[in-house]
Amino acid sequence: MNKSFAALAINFVGFQLLWFVAVYGGAKGWGWAAWLVLAAMQLGVWSLNRAWRQDLTLLAAGAVACVVFEPIWMVPGLIEYADWPRQWVAPGWIWALWLGFAVSFNYCLAWLRSKLLLAALFGAVGGVFSVTVGINFGAASTPQGWWLLAISYAAVWSMVVPALAYLARRLDQERGGYA
Repeated sequence: MNKSFAALAINFVGFQLLWFVAVYGGAKGWGWAAWLVLAAMQLGVWSLNRAWRQDLTLLAAGAVACVVFEPIWMVPGLIEYADWPRQWVAPGWIWALWLGFAVSFNYCLAWLRSKLLLAALFGAVGGVFSVTVGINFGAASTPQGWWLLAISYAAVWSMVVPALAYLARRLDQERGGYA
């Protein structure tokens, strides 16, 4: 197995595990464990791959996205996270999800880099699906109703996913790796 495929596999499996640990942990009060999964995922990838600078940029983009977009849902009460009293900053496990998702555009989501319209559709549908499953796990609730949250999630994620895909493509082009 070559190192590139191994890094992609680690990211793919790691992000699936990250999502589950973050959301289920968020519902059960141990969402902090998401940071351990994110760290293990990144250490595994970085042990095989020298593109850590690109990863750091995408990790930072994930953090910025969390700061910018979570208040859109939290402040007006479209979403409330379990055992989280703040309305303007997301819980740590949500931060870990944003970072893990953003960095995945260098690995298992790299296929979306050149398919921005598909990335928008993927974001709209996937974002709503993901938050709905998280709500059903008990990690969050929708005080204003599911439809308002779903519409706003679809709108935001239809922009976030292509933006992250584009950023990852640009970073790869600058490094000389994108065809």
